Order: sequence, then C-alpha cells, then structure tokens
Amino acid sequence: MEMHFIFSDKVVLLFDFWSVHSPAGMAFSVLVVLLLAVLYESIKVGKAKLLHQALMSLSIPTSQQLIEEMDQDSSGSDSPPVSKTRLRMPGSSELK
Repeated sequence: MEMHFIFSDKVVLLFDFWSVHSPAGMAFSVLVVLLLAVLYESIKVGKAKLLHQALMSLSIPTSQQLIEEMDQDSSGSDSPPVSKTRLRMPGSSELK
C-alpha cells in the first residue's frame, strides 16, 4: 500500500473497499472517521469509570482508615471524638 500525499477526489481510504470518488464522499469519510474516534475515546472513558467503580467497591482498608479505627477503639464509646482543628480566640493574633 502506497503511503504518500495526493490531491485527488478519487482515493482509497484505509481499506480497499473504502473508495472515495467525490468531495462529498471525502467529507462523509472524514465524518465517519471522526465518529469512530469519538466512539473509541468514549469506550476508553467508560472502561476507566467501570474500573474505578470496581476498585472503590472493594473493601480494602487504607492506612488512614486503620488509624481512625484504632483511635475510635482506644477512645471508648462514652467520650465524644476529639477534634483536631484549632479554635482561634477573639483578639488573638497569629504569627506569620
């Protein structure tokens, strides 16, 4: 198969059965190739989303979850959870 640039309206695209004989046929072929590319990319995105959902549905505890569970077990059920945020007092200035 020869691969070079030609300026003609009578060409064969990709396969021997895909021959183009007019400018309208060329425009239609460009549209078909564009739609095939969009379909391919949408399949890739769908596959990535399905893989992400499958991984998220697996119940594998992360190290952060393990730390939180250990904190909850050690603090007991009677005491409220300890907040790690600092409260600012009115009129206090922070060092920069």
